[in-house]
Amino acid sequence: MKKAGALAIAGLALIALGRAPNAAAADEKKDPNALKAAYKNGFNLTTANKKFELRLSAAIQYRYDYVQYDHKIKGNEENYSNFYMRRARLWFAGYAYNPKFTYYFHLQLEPMSAVNLHDAWLQYQFSDLFAIGVGRNKIPYGTEFLASGFGLNFIDRSIMYGETDINAGGGYSKWPGGGTQGFGLCAEQPNTGFPVGGLSLFRSQGISATGMKHFKNGSAFQYEAGVWNGRDTKGASNAADNHLFAARLGYYPLGWINWLNQGDVDYTESFKIGILGSAYTDSKLHSKDAAGTTVANYKTDDSGYNLSVLSRYKGFSADLEWGTETFDLNRNITGPTTFDREAWRAAFGYFIVPTRIELVARYAQIERLKDPTPQAVTNSGLGFVSVKVGSAYVSAMEKQLNEITAGINFYFNKHQHKLFFDVSSLTREFARYQGTKPSNQSDKRFRSMVQFKF
Repeated sequence: MKKAGALAIAGLALIALGRAPNAAAADEKKDPNALKAAYKNGFNLTTANKKFELRLSAAIQYRYDYVQYDHKIKGNEENYSNFYMRRARLWFAGYAYNPKFTYYFHLQLEPMSAVNLHDAWLQYQFSDLFAIGVGRNKIPYGTEFLASGFGLNFIDRSIMYGETDINAGGGYSKWPGGGTQGFGLCAEQPNTGFPVGGLSLFRSQGISATGMKHFKNGSAFQYEAGVWNGRDTKGASNAADNHLFAARLGYYPLGWINWLNQGDVDYTESFKIGILGSAYTDSKLHSKDAAGTTVANYKTDDSGYNLSVLSRYKGFSADLEWGTETFDLNRNITGPTTFDREAWRAAFGYFIVPTRIELVARYAQIERLKDPTPQAVTNSGLGFVSVKVGSAYVSAMEKQLNEITAGINFYFNKHQHKLFFDVSSLTREFARYQGTKPSNQSDKRFRSMVQFKF
């Protein structure tokens, strides 16, 4: 009897197993919103009817920096050593109702900053060449800043974009220091809005049109153009009726290059090259001069142009980029009211062990104020540098900032998990002022970073 019962139970189990796929298919028809879960460089949730999808991912970058300062710069008499969480982020992305209607949310969590919604973007794609997006995102200008901070083949971006690791926080020293306005990713003079940081527009709220076309011969074309509240604006409403307009074009004659990631971590089998150009124009209303004195309202105008060339081939990568900006105070004051800025970078990488170990080198230069004069330094608000010459401090004018960086990178799952090391020489050249031209400021930097993304 027991044997018969066991055989009956086994038979029922086999029937159930045989019917399981059909039963699952029937369940999907009954509940089109049933969720399917999967993992591939992030968690993916998709409804059975494929009308909704959510991709969840997170990442951490933990970093150590040591900077040996040139102690003749006032305020930089002590060297800098710091452990910190450079980035800690969460992403929520996917589509709703239709794969053409996508959303993207990017949350900043690192303790050096407040919890912040970096990006919040909705987009509907009408065709390959036309999609409309609204919300907050990176303004499409330049190349290096648009690459993901988790997709770089250097520990961080170059000084062309104001990245030095020593421009925020509560430390005593900053780079380059000495009394000039802060040098950051997109820092501005607090009163006039003159950009004293890198050649980056950062993020803002706006609307843009984008499109991309792959041709039969393998080439590709891409564009993005739109209007935003302004350079590095937050969630507050726009102060007046001025806006920032930006456009970016890319042509890839031998196949598209994913500029969101640097380096040839995919080991491209055939040579590829990309040519990218972008431009912007912006205007804002101000009521104070560079010293902070209240004056009659005036409108500032600034504009910029950027050109980049990217190449990838069998583990080798080269990124060349140049940019220029013009800023106009539109005020009737003594001395110059129009100021030019310029920067460029050349970055190279090569995988000595394909997809695993990469050597990198970079040179970058930025002139925050081209052809500086005492009146231009004062009117723009950039400020003079306090430099020790002999036993006394003197005022000096900054001419340009330079960076030379070399490093080695170890990849464990492409840009998901990696370990980086680099060393840099950071210098500042001075222009002659009041008969004095101090020797160059020379600082040395060592960094290491581990990244974990899942």
